[in-house]
Amino acid sequence: MTLSRPAMSAIRFGYGIRPGEPVPDGAEALLAQIAAGQKERLRFPQEGIEGRWETIASYHDQMADIPRGREARRLAVRPLRKHVFDLCGRDQHARVAQAVFSPNGFYERLAAFWSDHFSISVRKRRPMYLYGPLYEAEAIRPHLAGPFATLLREVTTHPAMLTYLDQVKSVGPNSRRGQNSERGLNENLGRELLELHTLGAGSGYAQDDVRATALILTGLTVDRDTGRTEFRKNFAEPGPIEVKVLGKAYGDARRSIEDVHAMLADLAAAPQTGRHICRKLAVHFISDEPPEPLVEAMVDAWKASDGNLTAVYAAMLRHPGAWENPGEKARQPYDYIVTGLRAAGLPEAAFVQPERPDADNDDDEAMAAITPEMAERRRKRAEKHMSREDKVENRKEGRERKKLRPLTNPLTVGAAKKLGQAVWEPPSPEGTEEDFATWISTSQLTGRIEWSQKVAARVGARSEPLELARTVLLDAARDDTLDVVAQAPSRQAGLSLLLASPEFNRR
Repeated sequence: MTLSRPAMSAIRFGYGIRPGEPVPDGAEALLAQIAAGQKERLRFPQEGIEGRWETIASYHDQMADIPRGREARRLAVRPLRKHVFDLCGRDQHARVAQAVFSPNGFYERLAAFWSDHFSISVRKRRPMYLYGPLYEAEAIRPHLAGPFATLLREVTTHPAMLTYLDQVKSVGPNSRRGQNSERGLNENLGRELLELHTLGAGSGYAQDDVRATALILTGLTVDRDTGRTEFRKNFAEPGPIEVKVLGKAYGDARRSIEDVHAMLADLAAAPQTGRHICRKLAVHFISDEPPEPLVEAMVDAWKASDGNLTAVYAAMLRHPGAWENPGEKARQPYDYIVTGLRAAGLPEAAFVQPERPDADNDDDEAMAAITPEMAERRRKRAEKHMSREDKVENRKEGRERKKLRPLTNPLTVGAAKKLGQAVWEPPSPEGTEEDFATWISTSQLTGRIEWSQKVAARVGARSEPLELARTVLLDAARDDTLDVVAQAPSRQAGLSLLLASPEFNRR
């Protein structure tokens, strides 16, 4: 089966077609969306980037003034926690609206891809509810079209990443701080930097490389007053560091953040990194088993451009293999929800955060679309990256958040959580599962059908479902799907059947 370029452009590489919005037609139109997307006004953080930094500084100031004493502390901290959770909740809803109403679907898909590749979770610690939206807004989106080395440096040194992967707990064993306290080296960021963010598992690095990477990263931490990244020399392992990363040593007797930058630049330039990233992009956009000639073309573009990401995207989009075999990928839940909302044409008023409790916010119900096997796999993945201290802290924070958590719109943020892909809450540093079988399962499809019925109940009477199907699917609409939609007993039922169809669950 072959599809027209407009249909493939919107469905495979974007968030589908929104009625009344121009449909991209081929590689050049998609590439043009990157620059256009970066010029769009970003809906989050609520206060803007600089405003969020002011909020973070204010939060740290108020936390520093919290009185001693268990009861006094509890009463003082509770409103701060609620404010932090509410801000993040509004940002989560704004992030969904950003994807739905943006005409630059390919750029939005790239932002989601890189946010998942460099995963952080707002659930890690309380400040992460402030950092999470900021991280995507200032570390990822502005840098996803330039050199990978720049993107890597920005995300690795961002307070969100330093907090999420426990770099704030890491000190050099032979540093002044390490010798005068019980704190020691934490290898979490070093390990994930090699295994997930750059070289990839099985690429030839060893445990010695992980430890050396962690030693070089020592000194990176977060200032307790401002919440910004700083390099503290008394935390840094003194140089020169004898253990090497992939055969190269970094730093001298006077350690600085430049040692970190140099190592990150070398990791970005490593051939294993280019292949790992190119294949992961192809898996995300094209197929769980992408054509090798396509991957090789992307790797060649990476080499020729020194890791320029726009050149890599162009190589992918201009390769014939990128336009073959439609329907190879299952839509992840967030992808499915955004695509369905765009097609249904919900007004902006439908995206706001609700003001009163809703049954769909219950955590137990939110797990309904996740199979027991998926839940167990996620538990193991999460625990793989957590220390005993983190597990205890996570449980405490989880109980507090359950009491104060912001309400979620059941059509947007609540739906994403219920279907297994909550906004800025990946199951582990590995991000969200990509494979087809994970997302095309009985429980997952049942959850999607229920969601499609809710959307149809909201806007089903506004449009003719058969005409809408032909508009938003173009030649991707199968005859049997059109027949089922046409024979539906009502417009509401027709829209629900359209949103639950195979065409909306695959791309």
